[in-house]
Amino acid sequence: MSKTIASFTAQLVTFTTPLPVSEVLHRLDKEVNREQSTGLIPFLKSGVPKETFEEGLKKMANGNDFLFFFQTNHSVWMKTYNENVPTAIVYTIGNPVIAETMLRHDLRASLNIPPRLLILEKADRSGTDIVYHLPSSVMALGDNTELKAAAQILDDKVEQLLTKVTML
Repeated sequence: MSKTIASFTAQLVTFTTPLPVSEVLHRLDKEVNREQSTGLIPFLKSGVPKETFEEGLKKMANGNDFLFFFQTNHSVWMKTYNENVPTAIVYTIGNPVIAETMLRHDLRASLNIPPRLLILEKADRSGTDIVYHLPSSVMALGDNTELKAAAQILDDKVEQLLTKVTML
């Protein structure tokens, strides 16, 4: 048995908006086509041919880059300890077609696929932060230029999504 520990530097990105968390969540749900994504996980397990797979994902995405995978609402259980806790929800979003463009180069990128977004209501309720790890900073380990290029495309797509969700 052996164990290896490798250090790397991740970048944490924060989008800040004065929009209330409810509006940000509404916009995000629309952009990741949350309603149509309900069958995503069973579909991913279906083992259909590539053409059927990609067409099904395209239909679920409804013209958008990302699909909703699931959420973890930390504020619900945190209210057990503090009734005034701000909303804190982790969204897991992604697109297997985009993911494949990275995973073909290094399966270790799977540790951070699909990406996660923390939607965090400001403590004073004056707006919302969306916090995430810059995909290229956590997926492109080493000198793999092809993986880095694919991850940077994902960086851009996430930025476009969050710019749209947070703009006034």
